[in-house]
Amino acid sequence: MNSQQTTTTYRIALLAVVITLLTVATGCTVSSQTKTITNAPPPTLTSIAVTAANSTLTVDDTEQLTATGTYSDKSTKDLTSSVSWSATPTGIVTISAAGMLSATSSGTVSVTATMNSISGSFNVTINPKLVSLAVTPSSASIAMQTTQQFTATGTFSDGSKQNITGSVTWSASPTGIATISTTAPTQGLAAAVAPGTTTIKATSGSISNTASLTVTSATPTGLAITPNPATMSLDVSQQFTATATFSDSTTQDVSNVAQWSSSSPTNATVTGTGLVTAKAITSSPITISATFASQSANTQLTINADSLVSIAITPGGGIAQGMNTQFTATGTFNDGSTHNVTSQITTWSSTDSTVLQFQGGSRAKGLKPGTVTVSATLGSVTGRIPFDVSNATIQSVTVTPSGSVLPIGGHETFTATGVFSDSSTQDITTSVTWSSDSAHATIGSSGATLGIANGISAGTANISAMFTGGGVSKTGTAPLTVSSATLTSLALTPGSSLVVPGSTMQYNAVGTWSDQSTEVLNSAVTWSIADVSGSNVATVNTAGVVTGNTAGTATVKAVINSLNATASVVVEGSALTGIQVTPSSTSIPETIDVQFTAKGSFADGKTLDLTAAVTWTSSSSAIATVSNVANTSGVATGNATGTATISAVFLGQSDSAALTVTNATLNSITVTPANSSISLGNTQQFAAKGAFSDSSVITLTNQVNWTSSDPQVAVIKPTGIADSASTGTTTIKASLNGVSGSTVLTVH
Repeated sequence: MNSQQTTTTYRIALLAVVITLLTVATGCTVSSQTKTITNAPPPTLTSIAVTAANSTLTVDDTEQLTATGTYSDKSTKDLTSSVSWSATPTGIVTISAAGMLSATSSGTVSVTATMNSISGSFNVTINPKLVSLAVTPSSASIAMQTTQQFTATGTFSDGSKQNITGSVTWSASPTGIATISTTAPTQGLAAAVAPGTTTIKATSGSISNTASLTVTSATPTGLAITPNPATMSLDVSQQFTATATFSDSTTQDVSNVAQWSSSSPTNATVTGTGLVTAKAITSSPITISATFASQSANTQLTINADSLVSIAITPGGGIAQGMNTQFTATGTFNDGSTHNVTSQITTWSSTDSTVLQFQGGSRAKGLKPGTVTVSATLGSVTGRIPFDVSNATIQSVTVTPSGSVLPIGGHETFTATGVFSDSSTQDITTSVTWSSDSAHATIGSSGATLGIANGISAGTANISAMFTGGGVSKTGTAPLTVSSATLTSLALTPGSSLVVPGSTMQYNAVGTWSDQSTEVLNSAVTWSIADVSGSNVATVNTAGVVTGNTAGTATVKAVINSLNATASVVVEGSALTGIQVTPSSTSIPETIDVQFTAKGSFADGKTLDLTAAVTWTSSSSAIATVSNVANTSGVATGNATGTATISAVFLGQSDSAALTVTNATLNSITVTPANSSISLGNTQQFAAKGAFSDSSVITLTNQVNWTSSDPQVAVIKPTGIADSASTGTTTIKASLNGVSGSTVLTVH
């Protein structure tokens, strides 16, 4: 073999070795890769979720917990029996290894499931268990045609006691002697049916207790009303009591079953339970009467303003010639309370009627430039303020809102704002002549419809307001579009409410049109009360305000065209057991307001906001007064430094709070939102907060004086709501006690 052949043979052999080695290497690699895939690590636990069907239990209840684990590959697994269970704090529940929770005492507990350092939690609230109940009174005796209120009080596993009158089941056995109510709002109220003795029973689950009720055959022989005679101050409510005497010489309070009446509802109203409210002073006593069975009684009531200390008249300042203004009189009484006495003022006067002339009641018109003193007299008290009629003449009139769209039958309230030659801006809504240039819409020119437009047919109208004074006239206009939408449905809100005799609730009739627009139609609908029991449960006025009269349930109804809507009103039947005033203590600077609220607690365990129903008083009117005026009930105003007690009284119950008035001064006012922007036709609500020298910050939105630098761009109302009038920019300013804050509003 020559050398070339040897070399070739060697290369072939070498190549074979290389190929063999590569094959082996490749085989090892594939084998290694296969082994890696086959032995991949298992997914790891990433979280645990603890769940249960119920998160609120009662002592001795059990509940199955579930622990679900989520893994790194997104898979889940039930780990209930694998996790470690614990609860914090201890002593409230026990948990088995299988996740069964047993409630042992009341409280809130966090249940945790843990596995491999991963855990999840679930909060459970354990309520105390009812262990016994008591019925009070334990025995009672009543005559025919009368009632007796029973109360159920529960004792719970934590030692607490609660009124459970409204949650137990009531029964009377044997039947036929007395009935006992099992429905709101009169649960536990027994009514006599026939002479005899019956057992009254209250039951909750397996727990029950009883009381004895005897109905006598005694007949009423007399009836008396207290107080007799009666004297009340203006705008105060007082509970009158009717007490019947029976043939067996017993007496019984029958106030809640007697029929009450007032000889002059204008001067004094009386509810079905005998709560009398003084509405107007009397020149001679009026008669409050009660009738029970065959007996009747009456008492003479005199209403005076003897406790009236002073009268404040608003608004102050002045008006331009040609303008009308409506004055308001607020009386401060010797108990520190304030009441609106405008309609009670016997004499409104101006020292020069050629300058300012009263045109009926508290309404006056500026006739020519000059300064007068306006006086309001009630009883022996007279309030006075200086008042100017300026020689300023009208420069422009702005009508808002601008560009509104109304459906057929819809309403829109327009406002007219005037800018005068002395640069003042005034609301002249009641001083202008309103008109519409089209039959598509009408606008009211007097009374309750003044400035309110009504959509008649689809199309466009221009709403105009013309002001004339001092020989100068100006007119402002705003476009109004009436769409073809028609009223399709009517609903009442709230759907139901709870009130007490003598308290009120505002219902709203909300109309919906075919274009899904809505409007509150309170003044357009016809209101009524449907009371199938015939017990005069409640009354409703033309504005939809319902007043509670006597315990029971009634239906409120509103009707417009062929549409109607109903809602229920429940008048609380249980006794008021207490009142809580909040805040219990607070402080404000001089001249600043603070809102107090009163919440009532009743024998059946219910609570109710009574802020507008209670009578508010202040221990010192020099330090602070507190309002009983509608929409501002419970608002206290600081008058001078010191501490006063603010009290709320209703149906024999009362509570009070401490109000400290400081000498802190207002440093700055911040108006929000800052530099806002709205589209033409929209509104913007502004808020004002004041920073005081004692570092306190108080919301002053309803106390500041709001102004707009350009009313032709936007007009701002006393509540801080700006109505856009045209595109442009205006400065919105809030001022109080010489301090002001401002922001910019852009209308685009």
